Amino acid sequence: MFDFGKHADYMAIGYAVMAILLGGMVLWLYLRYRALENESAELDRIEAEEHAEQDRVASAVGALEEQALPEAAAPGISDLPG
Repeated sequence: MFDFGKHADYMAIGYAVMAILLGGMVLWLYLRYRALENESAELDRIEAEEHAEQDRVASAVGALEEQALPEAAAPGISDLPG
């Protein structure tokens, strides 16, 4: 059909270079996608740790308030002399 003659070798080299470039782009996109997934998972973990720390602080403050103001913590129940 087509007679490429002496240019067939150059065409093969050109196709090989294009295949390598395309493969490199696909690999780069895959690695970038995995890095974004890992970053998202790390941010979720950090956020969960921050919420856990806030919960610990809130429960500690609640315990201190209960000790300092038992009437405010449980209205109607107090061990303070009336």
